Amino acid sequence: MITTYSDFRLKLKSYLDDVFKNQNPLFVTRTKGENVVVLSQSDYDSIMETFYLLKSPKNASRLLSAIEEYNQGLGKEQKMLEK
Repeated sequence: MITTYSDFRLKLKSYLDDVFKNQNPLFVTRTKGENVVVLSQSDYDSIMETFYLLKSPKNASRLLSAIEEYNQGLGKEQKMLEK
């Protein structure tokens, strides 16, 4: 979804409700200045967690290997340990 800064100001509540409800970012264009992207907090948190997990090359490699194994049907279901 894309809107102008002026329209965003006029319909702020509606746009923020749409961002939250549809889990889609809103791109706000500005005539003078850099454009802005509005995200729900859950989307932002998810992106930041992904960045954190992939920041370490060793961890990124391990995660990508695990995903590949899962896609090849090599994953095993395990029960969670209870405390």
